[in-house]
Amino acid sequence: MIRPNAQPLIRPSVASLHPYVPGEQPHGEGWIKLNTNENWFVAPGVLHAVAAAATSDLRRYPDAACSDLRTRLEARYGVPSARTICGNGSDEILTLLIRACAGEGDRIAYADPSYSLYETLAQIQNAAPVPVPMGPQWELPVDDLIAIDAPLTLVASPHAPSGTAFALADLERLAAGVTGVVAFDEAYVDFGGVSALAFIDRYPNVVVVRTMSKAFGLAGVRLGYAFGSAEVVDALYRIKDSYNVDRLAQVAGCAALDAWDEYAAVNRATVTRRDAVADTLRNRFGWHVWPSAANFVLATPENADAEVIALRLKEERILVRHFARPRLGRSLRISIGSGPEMDRFLDVLGSIVG
Repeated sequence: MIRPNAQPLIRPSVASLHPYVPGEQPHGEGWIKLNTNENWFVAPGVLHAVAAAATSDLRRYPDAACSDLRTRLEARYGVPSARTICGNGSDEILTLLIRACAGEGDRIAYADPSYSLYETLAQIQNAAPVPVPMGPQWELPVDDLIAIDAPLTLVASPHAPSGTAFALADLERLAAGVTGVVAFDEAYVDFGGVSALAFIDRYPNVVVVRTMSKAFGLAGVRLGYAFGSAEVVDALYRIKDSYNVDRLAQVAGCAALDAWDEYAAVNRATVTRRDAVADTLRNRFGWHVWPSAANFVLATPENADAEVIALRLKEERILVRHFARPRLGRSLRISIGSGPEMDRFLDVLGSIVG
């Protein structure tokens, strides 16, 4: 039955939205996933802790404040737990920041290209995404971002998808130059970037966002956290979901922080492997590979079609990421997996491109 004079069931801005498209998650065994920057390692202590926590207590709500987890984060990073918030992945932290800082029509600035979820989240809020072009060598457009002076500025540091490490002086100049909140999205900082964490004591508008998906191998439990001024963090608590981090995720996060040294050693090995893979892509295949401070490389085949290569690799059950976007369409983003995974990738790539 047609309802007369009915209003649209969905907001027009949502109906016309192009949703964020995550990397492919294949079904079945035998896949090598180098497309979503997941860590290839999970500490055994994390698995044991989660298994032990899977009791009848799951019938009860989790700690809404993530008290134990924030206490461990304070011990590790030296930031008072009152200035820390945990979320359902760093994506939720980004959502909360946009809700808190940007109303309808307000600008949200970010370097372009970058994590494409920034644009989607801005559009969901009916805010105005303002992509600011990066330099030819992936330089951070500090002056242009300052000139926009948006209520919220988002910076992936190290940058994704190039892996570029920005200079700390540039990050501080941006923090000092804008009057709105600037969020440094440090998803990959444990693989070689410099952290802006010290800025939260100098600049009340700075928020540092982290995730346990990359360096701690917990992409499957969805756990992120952020540090900032008491004013900003309090605002995020006011608008977060009541129980936004489940019991098992909190247990996994605590156990991962307890296994810090174990993860640090694995991540150092990943960095060594990343640089070796980059050298092979340059020297054996003649590809252009951008310097990376993340657990992936962005590589451009010089005389081959990147999308075709990605499809050929998929036929061999190896996934890499191809972005059909300006400045990225000729390149592949390749996550760094385990040693055997990367050996297999390079062998198959050799059979494809010669």
